[in-house]
Amino acid sequence: MTSTTKESKAELPLLTRTGKLVLTVDNSNETPEQKSKREKECKRCEDWKDEIIQKNTMVKTLLGAMKRAGCNFEKKHFRCVPCDNSGSGGFSAEEGIILCQNHFISRPHMEETVVHELIHAFDYCKYNLDLTNCKHHACTEVRAASLSGDCKLMREFLRGKFRVKKQHQECVRRRAILSVKYNPSCKDEEQARNAVNSVFESCYADTTPFGDHDRK
Repeated sequence: MTSTTKESKAELPLLTRTGKLVLTVDNSNETPEQKSKREKECKRCEDWKDEIIQKNTMVKTLLGAMKRAGCNFEKKHFRCVPCDNSGSGGFSAEEGIILCQNHFISRPHMEETVVHELIHAFDYCKYNLDLTNCKHHACTEVRAASLSGDCKLMREFLRGKFRVKKQHQECVRRRAILSVKYNPSCKDEEQARNAVNSVFESCYADTTPFGDHDRK
């Protein structure tokens, strides 16, 4: 997650048209206490989702840009679900944006996740991404890590990764590799690193649909 001291996946692996990922926890045998907890987490997630969509400037910019590009991405495309993964969210063309209601430690954490996943959705809409292509995946991960706030100074400080020189760039590169290596279409960490390095400069420089001043 982006808001803990532990270095982990910022999100669930991106689903592809040929791959599947089990996202939700099996709640068929849950206790009354577990059910109550799940329902409270769902309500909190839904309430925060509504507020974020209505008020967050970056979210509104992304949704507006997607609409102009011919993709009507609406509130129904954001799904709050309990996840059996340590990530905070994920995106796929089939599922839309998954928000892991049981993994958010704060509203800002969820807010950054929404922006991160919306950047993937925007890139899929605008650039016709092939998510089975490691370089395509690497590019959208670079952009999302760079623009969503995942690499803020405080985030890196809490992870124990703080450095003065090129801190933001190094964080973006590391976080992108971390996500790409979980793509089942990419062989291993070495292929993920090569993919990220090959696209890094151009994709890091691309702040569409924001201006340079919007880089977190």
